[in-house]
Amino acid sequence: MAQWGSSDADSNSAIFAAAQLKVAPNTSNRDALFGNTTADAFTTGTTIGQYAVDDNEIAAANGSVAHTGWVLRTVGTGGRSGRVMTEVLVAGGISTDSEDTVYPDFTIYITTQPSAATANTTAAEEATFTVVAGSNGNTTLTYAWTYANGDAIQAGANVGNTTQTTLTVNSAVETANVSYKVTVSATGADDVISSNAALTITT
Repeated sequence: MAQWGSSDADSNSAIFAAAQLKVAPNTSNRDALFGNTTADAFTTGTTIGQYAVDDNEIAAANGSVAHTGWVLRTVGTGGRSGRVMTEVLVAGGISTDSEDTVYPDFTIYITTQPSAATANTTAAEEATFTVVAGSNGNTTLTYAWTYANGDAIQAGANVGNTTQTTLTVNSAVETANVSYKVTVSATGADDVISSNAALTITT
């Protein structure tokens, strides 16, 4: 198995480094990861780059402590702007270099978008909209259903709770064709907004 090199070059990064981001451990992904500064290239909402110390640090130039190492640096964007997480991938002889503050940094994803629904107002039918979401960390997700334009749902329009994974709508109250969406949130993560789900009212 290839080992980590001791200088700052993509060819000195092990092929399996890319697997940390759950992408194929191949030369292409390794090279793309090395020194990457493109937002969302690997994970939505973050800029992720892999770096090694330079030759001067390895040689202990100017009396500094000799050390080697590779790090994975994640910089948040949007709601996580300014949050920096530095993970040590491999190191030997760590110096007293200052490190960035580490914050919890999660990514939210929606695996099942809410689907359109039809309800008959004469029969007082109810329509339900459900979202399935998750995250890449141990965090609590919260949900906020709104109309597709972002307006709060009208009082009495929802039978269920607007802060759960499923929204239940009473057609006897919501008599017009409208669409809904849900915003999924968590501390330390950018919000993720679902696609719009249309409610069709029949009589």
